[in-house]
Amino acid sequence: MATHACPFRVGDRVVFSPSERTLGLYQDIDRFGIKVGEQYTVMEIRDGTYLYFENGAGGWPWNEFQAAPGHED
Repeated sequence: MATHACPFRVGDRVVFSPSERTLGLYQDIDRFGIKVGEQYTVMEIRDGTYLYFENGAGGWPWNEFQAAPGHED
């Protein structure tokens, strides 16, 4: 789990970039409504950690994402 504060805010564009560990745990990530390398708009952040998106997918910790190109602070 993330030990730093979430750097993202609602409305930010992010790219799903999961760790090797996550890829090993969830061999068929697409079933969760999210694809590696795809961009998503953050619609909600729960508990300061878990991101939820416009397509209804969510619950992934923020540290599995990077700012989308052109959306870095």
